[in-house]
Amino acid sequence: MNNEGNNNSNQPTFSEAFQTIKAEDFKNVGKIPCARNALLYGMGGAFGVGGIRYIVKRAVPTSANWAVAAFCGISLISFEMCQMDRKSKLERLHLIVKESNSRGEKRRVDAQGKDKAFQVIVDDIPSPAKNDNDQSLNK
Repeated sequence: MNNEGNNNSNQPTFSEAFQTIKAEDFKNVGKIPCARNALLYGMGGAFGVGGIRYIVKRAVPTSANWAVAAFCGISLISFEMCQMDRKSKLERLHLIVKESNSRGEKRRVDAQGKDKAFQVIVDDIPSPAKNDNDQSLNK
């Protein structure tokens, strides 16, 4: 029984986890990629769903519950979809950079994510042999 008590004392409690949250953490929420848009979509959706629910049922408590649920659901789904889209774009950009590095040639790739969350630029440096071939074809 003493072993079980030791294992429980090593695990953090809810109050300990809550104490690690600081007010400064909430000031930087807008800097997290996709968070700003997700929160705005959630607010808009909550306003719409809560308003429609109030018009239909004329009950403030149930419309407020629906609004909170809509905010949570829409924010979560839009945040995850944005993160998924962002990760796939980053993977594609990494593949392009890796492919251009393996070929020995460089080309210009200029891509930005939503809200300028990331930016990758690979400059195009044409090889001299490629330019000679292009000029001979044009003659």
